[in-house]
This record gives sequence, C-alpha cells and structure tokens, in this order.
Amino acid sequence: MPLFELKSLSKDFDLKDPSLDRKESKRVEQYRVSGRAVYFPGFPGDQYLPFSAVTSALSKNTAISVKGTCGKQLPMVRLRLSYDGGEFYKDFMFEHQKNVDKVLDALHAFDPDVPITRDTTPFGS
Repeated sequence: MPLFELKSLSKDFDLKDPSLDRKESKRVEQYRVSGRAVYFPGFPGDQYLPFSAVTSALSKNTAISVKGTCGKQLPMVRLRLSYDGGEFYKDFMFEHQKNVDKVLDALHAFDPDVPITRDTTPFGS
C-alpha cells in the first residue's frame, strides 16, 4: 500500500480504484498509462489525470534548454491535456513521438470524441 493515496488532478472526475488501475498500467517513459488515466510523479504522492476529465489533447515538437537561454537544446515532444472543460491543462514531456502516440491512442480508445491535434512541425521551423 502506498504511503500517500493517488490524487486526481481533476476536481470533477475520480477513478473508483486508482491504485488497482495504476497496477494494471504500462510504463511510457517516466509516466504510467492505463486504459482510463495517465499517472505521473507528484508531491506528496503520485497523481493521475483520468481520461474522463480530458476535453482536448495537443502534441507539439519543442525543446528544453540545457544551459538556460543560451546553449544546447534537447528536442522533446510536449503533450498538453486540457481537462475540466478546458479550464486547466497539464503538460507531459516526452523524448519520442511514438510514446506520445501511445498515450493518445489510449485516450482515443477511451473516448473517440476527444479532439486530438498532432503538430509534427520540427522545432525551430
């Protein structure tokens, strides 16, 4: 049993048994994804965003600066999931587009009506 209970980001949506759902989830980079939610590290315990709360999804190529504003940048893919009617959003950073697609495929399987936008324009173009 975890020290802290899993906490939903959404004010309006919770999972009935998030601990069991998390156990059945699969690792996708630093996150865990099930058929009903995406789980991520938080403080004081892990948190999750239930797919039932998601109103839209956007993936976009971006970069993270290694040494502040000047210097080397690491290419990344940002996945932004808007939830609770679009009032809030959570950004997830991935190294590879194929891993973002795994999350988006799980979201689409849960609710095919959620609008998903994939911006595959290379960063800096």
